[in-house]
Amino acid sequence: MIRKITILVLCLLLTAVTLGSLLFTSARTRFHPIPAHAQIVYDNKNPDWFLSFFPMLGKLDDEFSNHWKKKFQMLETRPLAVATVSLNGRDARDTWVAVSELDGALALALRWRLLLFPPKGVSSVRPYAVWPVWKLEHPSIPAWARVRFSLTDGLLICSVSENTHDLYKLLDAFDGRIAGMKSGGVSE
Repeated sequence: MIRKITILVLCLLLTAVTLGSLLFTSARTRFHPIPAHAQIVYDNKNPDWFLSFFPMLGKLDDEFSNHWKKKFQMLETRPLAVATVSLNGRDARDTWVAVSELDGALALALRWRLLLFPPKGVSSVRPYAVWPVWKLEHPSIPAWARVRFSLTDGLLICSVSENTHDLYKLLDAFDGRIAGMKSGGVSE
């Protein structure tokens, strides 16, 4: 009987610690996944006006447009950093990077929603390390602009570039494998 009670208590403790770490993980700042040599274009804790610069959302088909307008409205209150970084040499276009801070519970819920019920135009691609990766495709997006994004612990990381592997370099910076920014413009 004591063995069953001990196992039950340990299982409950393990469950509580796991859920607590998933839901209440302190997020890294939005600068961690941005490589140290990037140029910060925008940084604000309340990016509602910045997101209004994307009129293409109103020109997309209704189902796609309405879904993504709701997602952007959710991000209006989240801290956001946008940067450009050259990851592919001198002759390639710069990669545009957007990183938004999310609460642990919101990031987890959004990750599961994308894994189980991805919206039209979004599909899963090969994960990198432990992070799931998605791509966004739509006819209104230029051919050179390959949109890839990932949800990590408390961050939504997005890259727009010619090279589909640029997001992996951002995830390397997030995980500390390459130098990332500690705060806006200061490298680690």
